Formats: sequence, structure tokens, C-alpha cells
Amino acid sequence: MSQINTSIFILFSVLTTINAETAFSYSKNNNELYYNIVSDEALVVLAFSGQKDLREYLFCRVKDCECEERLAQGPKSHPKLSEQQIISNYFCENNSMKFLRPDTGFQPYIWKNNQQQEQPKHVEKYSRIIQEVTNTSGSTTYTDTDMTASLSIGTTFQVKWKFNTDDTIEMCFILNQKSWIGVGFGKGMKNVDMLTINIIDGQAEVLDLWSVEDDTPPTDTKQDLELVSYSISDTSVKARIKRKLNTGDSSQDVVLAKGSAYTWSYATSSALVMEDHGHNFEEFSITLNETGDTNCLCLL
Repeated sequence: MSQINTSIFILFSVLTTINAETAFSYSKNNNELYYNIVSDEALVVLAFSGQKDLREYLFCRVKDCECEERLAQGPKSHPKLSEQQIISNYFCENNSMKFLRPDTGFQPYIWKNNQQQEQPKHVEKYSRIIQEVTNTSGSTTYTDTDMTASLSIGTTFQVKWKFNTDDTIEMCFILNQKSWIGVGFGKGMKNVDMLTINIIDGQAEVLDLWSVEDDTPPTDTKQDLELVSYSISDTSVKARIKRKLNTGDSSQDVVLAKGSAYTWSYATSSALVMEDHGHNFEEFSITLNETGDTNCLCLL
């Protein structure tokens, strides 16, 4: 009589095909998950269903055969590099990546939106933005036809703006790809007023930032931006933002003025939320005239 092995072995797998370029599966063995990613994309981001306040993300680069584990705390935060990197046993071949990670009790999935056409969004009071929307009268569907001036930075990025009579400025930031956008109101990363536009679960999130060094900038201690409206499609991200010319936050917000010239910058990558973008940024000169459409004088 054969001996019965009393050890418990649990094995199951889930296969999710996102599109013709990316597929993801995983299997569970006791307290460990075996991940398998097949993708032609430069970056694949995994999230975990059911996580709310503390959210885990895996930023995986198949060609480099490595993943970064990132954590986001609270609905207003962006993922930061985790101190604990618990992935092990990488195996990569061609466009396939396999690795091992302890089971945390949450189901992993590909974190990506697949909208087939542009879908203008209405901003709601408690959607993923940094503050309650104060302008609730009328429609908040994205539009920029009333902007009076613009600046195009190549074919990828464009800024449009107009001045209001209440000493505020409205700016539209348009990126011709579906990814996060970071805008710096100054040179470099040290002591610079910044904002970032993230895409989280198909919605736009805007963060007012103050960068102190060449690292992920923390949020400004005082949030002075209003997300008026936005639109996200497979090929573009558009966000309309309003702020005071002088917010009163002299330590962390630059003062903007009609007709003044500035050096700004923008950064992006293939991810949906802000990450280390390496050298993928560009500085440009901008003069905030009341009217006119110009092309940029790029500095880098």
C-alpha cells in the first residue's frame, strides 16, 4: 500500500491577456506566487486588487529582467520605491519574465487602462484629485478652446493658458501619449515648484509638489492647484488646472506674472504614475504673454 503524503499542495493559475503585446499569469504554491509576464512593452506595472490605503505596485522591465517594488500610502500619494524588495528567482528569456514573490493575500493584475477612444471626464467632488473641486457650476468636460495663448514643445507636449480677472491663471497641459506628466516651474530638480498628473484607475490625479533634490519630489505642504477638467485616451492626456498667480506660499510656489519669461521643464515615461524618468525630460523657455501661439526654445 502506497504511503499517503499528508502535505498540502495548492496550485492554481490565472491567465489574463491584456492585448496582443502583453499577457500575465501566476500560480500559487503554499505561501508563494510564481509570476509569468510575456510582453513586448518596455514597462509592465502590476497592482493588487483589494488594496486601499496602502497599495503595492510592481514596475517590471522585461528587457532588463528586473522589477521595482513600490508603495503608495493613501489616495493622494504616488508610488515610492519600497525599502523591502522581496522578489527573487528571476528568469528571463526573449520577451518573457518569471519570478517568485511571497503571497501577500491580494490578487495581482496588470495595471493598465484600455480605452479605445477619447473619453472626456467630469470631475467629481471626491474622485482621485488632490482637493475638493470648488467650481461645481455648469459642465466640467475638458475643453481648451477658450485658451488665449499656447506653446508647443516639439510634437509631444503643449501648454495652453489664459489669465482670469480674479488674478488666477488656467493652464492646459497636453501630452501626446498615455502616461504621467511632470511639470517643473524652474530649472532642474533642486528647490523647484512642480506638479504631476498621474493616471489612476482611468482617472486623473494632480499633485502639487516641491522638489528639494534629484529624487521623487514630496507633496507641497500647501496644495494650491485646482483640477478643473481632464480627458484621457489611448494616445493623449489632457488636464486643465487653475491656480492663483501668487498663491501666498512664497516658500514653495513660484509667483507667475503676465508677460514674464521663465525656464520650465517637463518629464514623462511609459508609466501611468510618476516614476524615475532618468534623462527623459526637457527644459524650455516660456513667456506668459496674454495672446499668441509659439513653438518652444528648448534648452536641452
